[in-house]
Amino acid sequence: MKSLKRTYVPYSLLGIPSALAKPTLQFVILIVIILSVKRCYAIEQLKDGGLRIGWSIEDITPAGPVSLTGQYYDRISTYVQSPLKVTACAIESANEMGIKEQAIMVSVDLVEIPRVLQDSLKNRVKKQIPDFDVRKLFMNATHDHSAANPDITTEYGKFLVTKACQAAVTAWNKRKPAGISRVLGYAVVGHNRRAQYANGTTEMYGATDRKDFIGMEGATDPGVDMLYCWDLNMKLTGIIMNVSCPAQVTEARYYVSADYWGEVRNYIQKKFSTDVYILPQCGAAGDLSPRDLPRGYRGGEPNMWDVPGIVEIGRRLAQVIDATYPDATKNIQTSPIFKHTVADVDLPRRKVTEKEYQKALKIVTEIRSREPKDANSPNTAWNRFLKEMHDNEKIRDYGPWDNKESDFGIVKINERILNIYANQDKHPVYPVELHVIRIGDVAIASNPFELYVDYGFAMKGRSKANQTFVVQLTGDYGDYLPTARAIPGGQYSALVSIVGPEGGQMLVDTTVNMINGMWGK
Repeated sequence: MKSLKRTYVPYSLLGIPSALAKPTLQFVILIVIILSVKRCYAIEQLKDGGLRIGWSIEDITPAGPVSLTGQYYDRISTYVQSPLKVTACAIESANEMGIKEQAIMVSVDLVEIPRVLQDSLKNRVKKQIPDFDVRKLFMNATHDHSAANPDITTEYGKFLVTKACQAAVTAWNKRKPAGISRVLGYAVVGHNRRAQYANGTTEMYGATDRKDFIGMEGATDPGVDMLYCWDLNMKLTGIIMNVSCPAQVTEARYYVSADYWGEVRNYIQKKFSTDVYILPQCGAAGDLSPRDLPRGYRGGEPNMWDVPGIVEIGRRLAQVIDATYPDATKNIQTSPIFKHTVADVDLPRRKVTEKEYQKALKIVTEIRSREPKDANSPNTAWNRFLKEMHDNEKIRDYGPWDNKESDFGIVKINERILNIYANQDKHPVYPVELHVIRIGDVAIASNPFELYVDYGFAMKGRSKANQTFVVQLTGDYGDYLPTARAIPGGQYSALVSIVGPEGGQMLVDTTVNMINGMWGK
């Protein structure tokens, strides 16, 4: 093997005094390395484009046993599986003319956001942030069935308002120069939960092993829309994550839980740090749940009625973050177009026909006629419902344990129909507050309903935005908003609605117009 011949050049020929030759050469090498590092750092440093983003999170876990919301019957918690949180993301920007735009989004681990809760929060924020337009604030619920009642007249409700205010104000005060990048991932989280039968009827969580089962009524949405937020050093500060599935794996259990969002938070902290936040949003998912009904659990899927299910969904969403993070680092914008429009819209309430009224009245009258005079009798519709439910809890691994096709369930639905009929002339419209935000190529659109997924698809398909985040359960609880094809099938989630398909179409049209108006011609 031929050896390499080295040629030495005298330092004097390089203009370097021999006494300083060695240390000077080392110094030069060190300088070159430092300059190279600084050059790389400068390339990765983002330019301040006027966008400001701040984050905050507060713990809203109730102390001690608490009544959990989301079911017909009472459930008293026995322990805390994962803490409940309220997370706030504050956004502000100013254009060349000095015109500012603002938004504070507040996500809460609750089953719903009562209008009085959001109004109370706005009143408090207005006093603490006088330069913020509280019309530009909205709250959304993850539809967590393992949380306490958000009634603001209770001690817990007052505590909730205080914590939500702390989160909103802190997020606003922590605004810093920022950048955003959008990505789209996919994960199997939500499944349609309305089973159809040959006679034209539909049941939520209906049996799929019946001979007359013909399929699921509607679609599912596996898309996971994400908006990554960064500081100017390209350090991740938070992710706005929109998933079309309510956080209700644990909807019938007896413990406090943030459901699968607790798993996602844990993963974010392990992968990045405790200073990185996740703002959960529930996309259009009124007819969806975390359960694959036709397959059941024969394929080996974890129990989607208990902790194994939330762990699995957390893992799936963690994989989405892992898969999209590299792309998110490549398209960061620090001066995106930022607009926020708020509109008060009166949607027509669902009309109950005389025929529907008479049918409901007949059903209620017949069942009530069989009720024992003693309200404590075990033979009342309510007590029979409870006994069947508790018996099912003892013998069945998977829910639902309650039977909405029982006498009690049927009466509850039909009494709602009677109530709607009695009040529909007094209250012909349902007022809603709609928010639409444009940030870069992303639109974020709010609504107060458990919105059937097809409405979300209509908004996304007609939107001019490259990505549209539809956020349900914001600012009020408008109950289910079923589609026209769901109404004939009947059952709980199609018949108890305040607003029907006519109002649903108006919601879609109004939202799309608000979005597309931000993109111009």
